Amino acid sequence: MKSKLKGFALVDLLMSVAVTIILLSLAVPTLSRVRELSKRSVCSVNLAGIGAAAKVYAASNKERWMVPPFKSTAIYDPGIDYINDANTHGVDSGSVGEIAERRYQTTSETPNNPNGSTSMSVTRAYWMLVRSGEVAAKQFICPSSLDDFPDPTEDIDLYYDFTHYRNISYGYLVPFGPPDTRPREGMDSGHVVAADKGPFYQQTYAIEWDLAAEDGDLDVNDSPKNWRRFNSSNHGGAGNGEGENALFADSHVSFIRIPASGIDNDNIYTLMDGDRWQDGMKGRIHGLTVHEASGPPYPGQDALGSGPTLYSSTDSLIYP
Repeated sequence: MKSKLKGFALVDLLMSVAVTIILLSLAVPTLSRVRELSKRSVCSVNLAGIGAAAKVYAASNKERWMVPPFKSTAIYDPGIDYINDANTHGVDSGSVGEIAERRYQTTSETPNNPNGSTSMSVTRAYWMLVRSGEVAAKQFICPSSLDDFPDPTEDIDLYYDFTHYRNISYGYLVPFGPPDTRPREGMDSGHVVAADKGPFYQQTYAIEWDLAAEDGDLDVNDSPKNWRRFNSSNHGGAGNGEGENALFADSHVSFIRIPASGIDNDNIYTLMDGDRWQDGMKGRIHGLTVHEASGPPYPGQDALGSGPTLYSSTDSLIYP
C-alpha cells in the first residue's frame, strides 16, 4: 500500500511540475509584454518632459524652441552640414554631426563674424536644455532602447553636445531651415516636433525605404506590421519597430504605429518629396530619407520647387 501511495505521489508531483511549466511558458511572454509597455510609458513621460522644458525655453526666447546658433544665409548654399560632418572631422561614422567639436560653441552670422557655423548637429538643440539644467541627460534615454545609455559627462557646462549618438534616444525637428520650418510655438497641433530616434540617422534602411517608396507598396491603410522596418528601433529593435512615441506641437505625446502620422499623413522621418506629389499624398507618405536628399536637408526643402514652399512649415523631419 505504501509503495502505491509513493507511486501516486510521484505521478502527482510530475503532473504538478508539468502544469507549472505550462503556466510559466504562458506567463513569461505576458510579463515581458507588461515590462515593455511600462518602459514605453516611461519613454512617453520622458518625451513629454522634454516638450515641457522646450516650452519653458520658448517663453523666454521669442516663442522659439531650441535652435543652436548657425549661419542662416548658408541654409540654401552650401547648406548646414549635420549629416556627414562626423566623417569630415575624422570621427567614427557612428557619431552625430559635430560631436568631435562638442567643446566648441557654434555661432550665428553677425557683422563681426560673417562666417557663422555651418557644421552642426541636431542633438545640440537638446543639449541646450541639459546645459540650462531644465532636463537631466539621463532623461534623453528611452528605457526600451537596447543600445542607448546616459551621457556620462559631469562638467556639462563645458560642452555643447552629447558625447555619442548612443547617449540620446530621441530625434528633433531639424531646426536648420527657414524660420517657418523651425520648432516654435503656434505650430499646427498635428505637427510632430520630436519623437523616438528614427531609422534613417544611419543608412541601414535608407536603400530599403527607397525601394518601398518607388514601388508604392506602403500606404497608411496597410497593416502596422508592414511598417515595422521603417519605425524607430527603440520599441522592438532595428527592422522590427512597433511604433514610436511622438511629441506634437500642442505638447501631448502619443504612441503612433506608423511614421506616416504627421499632418496629412506626413512621414515624420522623411523629407517631403515633390516628385511624388502628383500621386496625391505620396509626396508626404513616401518622402526622401536624409541620405537621399540633395545636400543637408531641412523640412519641406524644394518639395514643390526651389527653396521653401507653402507646405514647408507642415513637414516634420525628425532627426536623428
